[in-house]
Amino acid sequence: MSSRLIPAICAWGLTLGTTSLFFVFVCPALIDFSLLYTLAIPIYEGILTLFVLLNFGLATFMDPGYYPRAHEDEVKDDDFRAPLYKPVEINGIAVRMKWCTTCQFYRPPRCSHCSVCNKCIETFDHHCPWVNNCIGRRNYRFFFLFLCSLCIHMISVFSFCLVYVLRHKEDLKTVGNIVALIDMIIIGLLVFPVSGLTGFHIVLVSRGRTTNEQVTGRFKGGHNPFTKGCCLNCKYALCGPVWPKLSSYVPKHRTLSLDALKVKYSSANKEIKLYSDASTNGVKRNTAVVNQNGTILTCRKLNE
Repeated sequence: MSSRLIPAICAWGLTLGTTSLFFVFVCPALIDFSLLYTLAIPIYEGILTLFVLLNFGLATFMDPGYYPRAHEDEVKDDDFRAPLYKPVEINGIAVRMKWCTTCQFYRPPRCSHCSVCNKCIETFDHHCPWVNNCIGRRNYRFFFLFLCSLCIHMISVFSFCLVYVLRHKEDLKTVGNIVALIDMIIIGLLVFPVSGLTGFHIVLVSRGRTTNEQVTGRFKGGHNPFTKGCCLNCKYALCGPVWPKLSSYVPKHRTLSLDALKVKYSSANKEIKLYSDASTNGVKRNTAVVNQNGTILTCRKLNE
């Protein structure tokens, strides 16, 4: 098993494990049929858990926005002669596009090459080991929703487990209390890092930045040409169109190998036009039309 899968397996195991323990041992004891509002606890937690797992799965398995590498016919021998940067203007601000020596093209302004995936990703945010995938333009929305919903899920499970322990504090050695305490300890250790990461990404979304741009300080000394204001940035991140999948793009042109010995040449027309240029300015002075036998059919002289 690849070592890259270990963090992702741990993340899936902790999420599914703590949630399963809660539903099996804690949640049934919180339901009191004499109090109808307690029936909302498993419904609320069930919907929230499905939402967390759905966004977690999309962030893990979805194409983050890979760019296909240049086709072999597009790769030229003058790679080392190509300039490293190419300036472009976006919203009145000059932004540089960098030449990618691996993928053989100029990366768009927010695109970056991931050293782990060895591919260029559109609007690269970061490579997340906990989902074993890059976070880019296509799956950032689901990663952000996963963080937000996971924080709510963790706080909810912790609160319900605390209520369960307080109700059964007379005997803390029961299986239900032990499971509730285990869930509370695990969540207590993880809730602060996850909440901090969620808050960090909330700030990034409101400013229209990515983790890569924030860490490298790309727009620290000037205006960010990609921001649209706090409200529009949040709206675009949560409700904007999904970037199309480019990794499955197949070039239309193909390289053909021909055997010169098997190629036959034939005249397409019975009449062939011959031109003779008397000067270097491109003016055709003498024009003749001949047939295959060499007999001149028409002749015309153009005066300057």
